[in-house]
Amino acid sequence: MKKYQDTETGGIHEFEDGYDPLTANNRNIPRTLTVEIKPKPDDSHVWYQGGWIKQEDAPTGYTPPVSRVPAYNPAWMAYLRPYTAVYRTASSGLSFTLDQINANTYDGSKLAEVVATLPLGNSSDIPALISYDGAIAIPQCPDYPTNGEGTRKLNEVLCSFLIGGIYTEAVHSEDLVVGTLHEKTSLFSFSPSLHSSLRLNWAAPVDRRHLMFPRVLMLDDLQKAFAQGQQVVSVLGRFSPLFLLSGFTAMTYRNNSDALNNLWITVEQLTEHLWIEQYKRKKSELPAYVAKAHTKLSERIRHIASKQKLLCLSRIISKECYRVLVRARKQRNALAHRGVVPDLQLIERLWGVLPELLETASGVAPLGLRAISANGASVERWYIPPRTDFSEWVDLAQALAPDA
Repeated sequence: MKKYQDTETGGIHEFEDGYDPLTANNRNIPRTLTVEIKPKPDDSHVWYQGGWIKQEDAPTGYTPPVSRVPAYNPAWMAYLRPYTAVYRTASSGLSFTLDQINANTYDGSKLAEVVATLPLGNSSDIPALISYDGAIAIPQCPDYPTNGEGTRKLNEVLCSFLIGGIYTEAVHSEDLVVGTLHEKTSLFSFSPSLHSSLRLNWAAPVDRRHLMFPRVLMLDDLQKAFAQGQQVVSVLGRFSPLFLLSGFTAMTYRNNSDALNNLWITVEQLTEHLWIEQYKRKKSELPAYVAKAHTKLSERIRHIASKQKLLCLSRIISKECYRVLVRARKQRNALAHRGVVPDLQLIERLWGVLPELLETASGVAPLGLRAISANGASVERWYIPPRTDFSEWVDLAQALAPDA
């Protein structure tokens, strides 16, 4: 390895012997490299005008220079789950044969090719990109400057799919993928994952099975679902897509407490929207019995329970919806105050009335979300075997006991 120094930043770059970065036509290599190295004395020094000086000797407010070579097309990325193939048309899919998959001779690079864009409505006017294997990429631009902002926006995109009727799951910051648009047409990930292994033909045979039977989504269906979801998100200023998506994901994997907590936040946000945008604006037009009930509840009107009752009396939400909300609120309070794990059936009933709340609040109907059942996609359920024998386990535990 041979070392070079950037005369602009003082940074050290290393290259394989025989490779000349000074003559190479590589846009990622600074044009300000030199073979004459000025070693950095210690961490108390900074690069200043071509050399190292003590930090205290630098001008007041001095900031060390950064390379003028930009990061080309950096992206925050997430993958659609379960493993998905996105087709432009029915005839444009990736037709890998069983023999190619078994022999690992399929063209994995095709999986990373970008098939479409999605409008993000950001100030940079840069859209999201979608690859054949269901990667969603958004730009690492000033609109999404941190991993937190990248995660938030990707969850908004994923939730828009969900509202439009496409099964998706929430992505968390620790699952966020850092990548880039590679060679102008493909998405490349810097993080190891199933998708990266399949793209690079590094996947084990057991992982290559995903290529045999992926979930196939047609691009037109995906874009229609996204458009409907974005229509809902754009008109609901008090609605946070993350909570709906996280609640659905938790419900799918039977994390009941997380599911109820997240879905109830969504309920409260939609209740506030309906209260302000529909109830309060039409209060003077409501029947006398609603006004009478409002007066009785005036001292507790700020409570979500009172607002939901009046929304029901004014027929903004249905009686069935209200009955489910009452039961869900009680279980949520039991969870928050006494740690009582909620019942799955109630969570599923709560999920069943959320389309009504979203449609009523947004004015967009019917939502594709109605087609997403509480059972989610075919997520595998794990149960104990019908017969078990733990004798060897017990023997080992006894042998490892301190007094054995």
